[in-house]
Amino acid sequence: MIPNEIIKQIRTGELVLHCVEVEIFQTADNGCKMLGHGTIKINSVGTIYLEFICTHSENVPHAFFNKKLPKDPLNPEEKLYLRVKNLNGNEYKSDGFSIKINLNSSSLPAHYYVILSSIYSLSETELPKPKEDSYIYFEFADYFNIPSNKKNSVVSSLGSESHSWNQTVIQMDGYSVSMVKYKDYTEVKATGVFEADKLFKCLKFYIGFSSASMPQPYYMISITNGEEKRTVYSISDKQKRQTSSSPMVDSAADEKYRDSTYHYALLENIQSLYKDNSKHFDSVYSQWERVWYSFQSKNSIMILTLSVAIEGLLNDIYIPAIKSKDENIELNTEIDEIKAQIKNLKLTAEQCSRLLGSVSYWKNVTAAKALNYLVEHKIITSDDKKLWQNLRNESAHPKVREENLARERLEIEQVLSCLDLFHKLILNTLKFSGPIRVLQLKEHYGYVELNHIDVLS
Repeated sequence: MIPNEIIKQIRTGELVLHCVEVEIFQTADNGCKMLGHGTIKINSVGTIYLEFICTHSENVPHAFFNKKLPKDPLNPEEKLYLRVKNLNGNEYKSDGFSIKINLNSSSLPAHYYVILSSIYSLSETELPKPKEDSYIYFEFADYFNIPSNKKNSVVSSLGSESHSWNQTVIQMDGYSVSMVKYKDYTEVKATGVFEADKLFKCLKFYIGFSSASMPQPYYMISITNGEEKRTVYSISDKQKRQTSSSPMVDSAADEKYRDSTYHYALLENIQSLYKDNSKHFDSVYSQWERVWYSFQSKNSIMILTLSVAIEGLLNDIYIPAIKSKDENIELNTEIDEIKAQIKNLKLTAEQCSRLLGSVSYWKNVTAAKALNYLVEHKIITSDDKKLWQNLRNESAHPKVREENLARERLEIEQVLSCLDLFHKLILNTLKFSGPIRVLQLKEHYGYVELNHIDVLS
């Protein structure tokens, strides 16, 4: 179990775990084994690392120059595992990392720096709760912007009391979620009947999509079937407080949206999509993640990533649904007639094959055709489609051009406007209805009411 004082050190990046026992090993019969002692710390950029002094080793290969272990990280037999015990007797584990060996590795004691993505501890739960219930708790220090619905009071050591609307409580089917925003970090807690891994991913997406941020949990507790797992994660300090753009409105003037239930319903819709169609969820999550990271780079990278991400959503989600519905009998009849005429022409076999293949392509639902379908059903506008086509063509066929401030501003406006299309595709997949923030080309931010129209069922 990780004590509270260590949790405070994790928040500030001052974690120091003095380990009296360190074991690095492979599970294969002839796998390497290294024993010794060391210290686990968090470096200046948020990465967890082990400073390891090896005093005993077995089956460690010889290397004249720097050589990485495992040699093949995809081979499970070569995978490295870590087990450490600190001064208080608490045990921590990790796996999936690598180490560098060299000529000095055969001369013991040897010194290593081992970068770790996470460390964790396992124990029987101490929380009094039904065994069938699950529990997750995690903290992150990234931007958070979910509408609050609960006020809390804080009493100082001098006796003064202050009040703040800093908590959001969402009641779901069979469990509840609580999110509390503090000065330097946000804590998220969920209790009830759910699958911890799935809910964790859904919460990360809900918070990130709504807040235009990429939550980086640095500490997490999960309890499943009475077993408690506490994990400390490496994060990127450089990524903290970085934001992109979100369509979600945290507060709306319209009376029917004052209670923010439309916003909280998005979390339920995300959960439903994960449960009913995990492939659609994975597509939405991965495309959103790519677009978010592209916002931390140059305009040209944003343009390419955003235009491709929109095409990815169409290919994964919308085009298969359109194909299953769109049985154009007239087009199929026309194609059959043209094919029959082509076969009667005096052409070589190769020429005939090319023409027949070209005609058959008419039935394909391209990204442009899919966007036309969505315009007809009022999911998006014709301006949305035109903006995407312009950006897609520009990114697919780049040209050398003069860069200036006016052009850079125009590119930013085009990208932000094309984001409307990207967000509408995601929100329609999530069956969302409510106010959303939009940015049309050369206009200011505004709010519009989005009503879900089902084109995927």
